[in-house]
Amino acid sequence: QNLEEARQSAALVIADGHRAADIIGRIRALAKRTPPHKDWLDLNATIRDVLALVRSEVHRHGVTVETHLAADVPRILGDRIQLQQVLLNLLMNAIEAMRDTGAGPRTLWVSSERVAATEVVIAVRDSGPGFDPQQLDRLFDAFYTTKPHGLGLGLAISRRIIEAHGGRLWATANVPRGAVVQFTLPIGSEEGA
Repeated sequence: QNLEEARQSAALVIADGHRAADIIGRIRALAKRTPPHKDWLDLNATIRDVLALVRSEVHRHGVTVETHLAADVPRILGDRIQLQQVLLNLLMNAIEAMRDTGAGPRTLWVSSERVAATEVVIAVRDSGPGFDPQQLDRLFDAFYTTKPHGLGLGLAISRRIIEAHGGRLWATANVPRGAVVQFTLPIGSEEGA
């Protein structure tokens, strides 16, 4: 009965289909070790876009999101689709980790920061149970998982994407509880328009 609403729904389905095709294509290229498709992008805008994608999961699990996005973060040269997938993976891991924490606040912090003149650091912190310190070295191994139904591929693929961009990805404990997973990306020698 509402033709305009049906058109909007169809447009969203088509957009989601195109986004899924882009993701699959970029992950296939990564598996073939093809260099990432890089464009100048605004990391803070990319973070906000991915946070919008996980909004329903945040609400469903009663998570509070806090962002600390530095204003001086320059545009970087990167593959937007691949970097969105890294952020999406880190955010969903954090949300899932807090799902079973019981009482207490469930807070997810996302930050961006320029470090000197050479790189940007993006961090995802949660108030979940954290990682076993003895397993930190294995977190990024393919097929290693801390989830009962996990495949153990998300963090391994994420690390590969970040390394293909010239950065690094690592995890530490969040004090007083939880985990911090962060990555760096290099700042290009000149910014694009």
